[in-house]
Amino acid sequence: MPRVGTTRLIALLAFLAFAALAASQARAEQIRTAIPQATLNYLSVYVAEGRGFFKEEGLENETIVIGGPLAIAALLSGDVDYSGAGGSGMRAAIKGAPLKAIMFQTEKMTWYLVAHPSIAKVSDLKGKKIAVSTIGDSQDRFTTQFIERGGLSAKDVIRITMGPNAAARNLAIKSGAVQAAVVDPGGAVVAEREGLRVLADLPRQTRRSRKTPRRSKGG
Repeated sequence: MPRVGTTRLIALLAFLAFAALAASQARAEQIRTAIPQATLNYLSVYVAEGRGFFKEEGLENETIVIGGPLAIAALLSGDVDYSGAGGSGMRAAIKGAPLKAIMFQTEKMTWYLVAHPSIAKVSDLKGKKIAVSTIGDSQDRFTTQFIERGGLSAKDVIRITMGPNAAARNLAIKSGAVQAAVVDPGGAVVAEREGLRVLADLPRQTRRSRKTPRRSKGG
């Protein structure tokens, strides 16, 4: 009898634990978060999922990877609930889209332009192919600003849309499929180790070039 009673008690506890888990999952609010790339720039989303932070707040999150402009379109249509495409989101908000920024993960955007070793300066990019995530997103806009401030026009280069994997972009440079690509900080470190050239910290370079030169005291 004691053995049967123990078995029943274990079964009851297991049932109660399962019921509690099922109830918790039933109460969890389903949300979808769109990020432009599965890179270090969006590591916090994956950490939150892995450490159970979403579940602690009663949320069941699904992370999907969509390019910036498409992610904002999905956000506005209700297909996703949140987007990490800050640049595309702010541009849409300026045009009247009902969007609100609720957090920033970094103080500035962190995109690097890496290139084949034969590319040493902006003028060397003329007629060359540059891999970006999506035409019109932040990567593309920073790249365009950088080459324009270096004396070229947007028409002087060929922008190629390519998946978010930095390793694949670095490989594309080495294979000759493209001559340059925009990557995250981790991708830039790997690129340099593999013999590629880190041509620019795009946000920093474009910010510096916008500064107005100081007048000399004698002028």
